[in-house]
Amino acid sequence: MMRIHKKLECISPLHRALPKSKRLLRVLAIVVCLTTGVSSADVLPMRGLREIGQDQVGLEGGFWGSRLKTHHMVTIPHALDCLEKDGHASNFDKAAGTFDGPLRGHHAFDSDLHKAIEGAMYTLQHHKDAALRRRVDDILDRILAAQQDDGYLISYFIVNGLDKKWDDLRLEHQLYNAGHFFEMAVEHYRLTGQTKVLDAARRFADHIDRVFGPGKRYDVGGHEEVELALVRLYRATGERRYLELSRFFLDERGHLHGTERKPFTPGPLVVPERLDGQTDQEYRRAKWHASLRWRNGRMQDHKPLVEQTEAVGHAVRAGYVYSAMADIVRFMDARDYERALDCLWEDVVGRKMYITGSVGTAQYGDEGFGDPYLLPNRTYCESCANIADVFWQHRMNLLKGQAKYADVMELALYNGAISGISISGDAFFYQNPLESEGGRRSSWIGLACCPTNLTRFIPQVGGLAYAQWRGQLFVNLYMAGEASLTADNGTSVRLIQQTEYPWDGRVRLTVSPDRVSEFALCLRIPGWAVGRPVPTDLYRFTGAETAPVGLKVNGRTTAPDAGEDGYVHIERRWQTGDVVELDLPMPVRRVYAHKNVEADRGKVALMRGPVVYCLEAIDHPDIDVLELCLPNNVDLRAEDRPELLGGVTVLRGAALADGNRSVTLTAIPYYAWANREQGAMTVWIHEDAKAMDTP
Repeated sequence: MMRIHKKLECISPLHRALPKSKRLLRVLAIVVCLTTGVSSADVLPMRGLREIGQDQVGLEGGFWGSRLKTHHMVTIPHALDCLEKDGHASNFDKAAGTFDGPLRGHHAFDSDLHKAIEGAMYTLQHHKDAALRRRVDDILDRILAAQQDDGYLISYFIVNGLDKKWDDLRLEHQLYNAGHFFEMAVEHYRLTGQTKVLDAARRFADHIDRVFGPGKRYDVGGHEEVELALVRLYRATGERRYLELSRFFLDERGHLHGTERKPFTPGPLVVPERLDGQTDQEYRRAKWHASLRWRNGRMQDHKPLVEQTEAVGHAVRAGYVYSAMADIVRFMDARDYERALDCLWEDVVGRKMYITGSVGTAQYGDEGFGDPYLLPNRTYCESCANIADVFWQHRMNLLKGQAKYADVMELALYNGAISGISISGDAFFYQNPLESEGGRRSSWIGLACCPTNLTRFIPQVGGLAYAQWRGQLFVNLYMAGEASLTADNGTSVRLIQQTEYPWDGRVRLTVSPDRVSEFALCLRIPGWAVGRPVPTDLYRFTGAETAPVGLKVNGRTTAPDAGEDGYVHIERRWQTGDVVELDLPMPVRRVYAHKNVEADRGKVALMRGPVVYCLEAIDHPDIDVLELCLPNNVDLRAEDRPELLGGVTVLRGAALADGNRSVTLTAIPYYAWANREQGAMTVWIHEDAKAMDTP
């Protein structure tokens, strides 16, 4: 009974705000789970909002409905086909002793398969697909067959030598593999209710907990991910040790690793001496490995996280570790991490983020952040980094309950993140520049982190749309579909959105509680709708005038006054069929960068609603789009093109080519570039101050 008592300590204070009958039912459910070995219900956070899972949100029609269908029918099987062809699954057969062929790939190969299966878990929560379910189950059985008696489960080291399994954590991604396995296992349990994969994840996590932690080994992985995964595992199981292990790995960063936690002072790069008989290629590789081991910030391990105020290093790793920090604040109320996150967020969103919401210039050859305001348009912006940024912004919104974080999340989602995957669902970008001589998508990428991350990311978007907290239901994203949720007073609420967003700012929300109930519906008023493309001064719209936002409740006009948190709070007694109509005007806006962003001086970007636009060569025959000029007095008009690029709204207007030749400019959504023939592309357009005569 003592074990049960300790587990119950992890129940959030939010639980105590529930009615007594609901609290009793929840406690009984957790006790049953703990005594039967079945995982408990999701542990609620101590602070901030509670997310509404994507399994509670169905997206039909509109912008996302067709994309999710394509993702299920095309992307998931395509990814699994490519992974099996490249040996990701047979590596586990090799580790289990049932395959005589060679081990394929590198030390992080397992993680890509875990991500793709996680994506399948998400899509299967919304689509009945017996064939896909059987395929996934078969692969999972092959993975679990390789698990060692002590719980360890990474095929590369099982085959190449278990005596080396925790060597060189900085470069060999052991904990990164484990983290993606944990996340996949949690979604398998959520989908099936079966515990076999989750139990395997717990055995692996228990193994890691026996190796690392206070009084054991003090060390961290080079590529963060396990930290946020351990929080998810804690929430699925109620096992607080996993939360504490996540905190340990976060706290250990920036210290001298070993048998105890000691201060660490970064030193200069030590270039290795060339060994006798070493070839030029071998020596170059040795120098490269030495540079990777150098603790200069690339892996956010140069100083304790609570002391980091500027975003440095690999942008994917940074996004993951910042996400984990936000989780730790929510579930452990760690104020020191919150202060660091506030500084890091201001640094990224105020000085190091592209207008597409993308991050990572690779200025220092590290796939990471560069200097403040140094934002060249022929840049890196790895797809995984943009996805990690969405995850981080989502968690910041949950932590703080402020719309500005959802503003950045939406910007990155509709622009930087989904640009990484083709409209057809079977071609990908690793990098997402804002200017190109001619980008070409790949049907697969051997280093498959980005394709598989997109495979698991796209079907999660419904889970970004809503949140709740103490009698308040928050709508963060506007997307056609239906959500089913339970308010804190126990009322079941069905919420239907009808909208063509992001092409049209009119949103009709039908609210149907199962009984008359009092709560607040909190609607995010996007920053772009009130004259702010981002919640800092990094980018701005021209002119200060904005069209008024419209709001009606059951046909009656209501003042759409947003509070300091950026939400309109509609508090009333709701009954089935109540209708809220939100009207967000979507004029075409010109965007200008901060004066310190040298790459964008004298240039303008175009934005309508949350969508950033670009020019492509295919729409401008015999014109160099990189040199096209847009006069500052030209009005641009929006045109719906349902036949183009899966259905988009384009922008059209007059422009100048070759100095003074009048031409017609056509801008398409940035995310849709490189889906037709290869050609030049640019987001930032030269702006000509010379007035132009227009009809």
